[in-house]
Amino acid sequence: MREMQFVFAAALCTLAVHAQEPTPPVAFDLDAEFAAAQPPREEARWTLIPWRHSLTDALVEAKQTKRPIYLYCNDGDVGSGRC
Repeated sequence: MREMQFVFAAALCTLAVHAQEPTPPVAFDLDAEFAAAQPPREEARWTLIPWRHSLTDALVEAKQTKRPIYLYCNDGDVGSGRC
């Protein structure tokens, strides 16, 4: 019985010592984490499309090149991926 009490007391002392040791701060770089979470360039080919910010400019260009217009509307920042 005394051996069990000794083992229990030793375990409590060990826990108490480790509880007093401060844990080192974890370095967290949000920009690096965000960059690592971005898809590979092959999957983000839509970013290579020459988007137009003006509908009137796009209409003029579409008429000149005889190509269709894809209209995309968003209220966030698409380029950052945080929309």
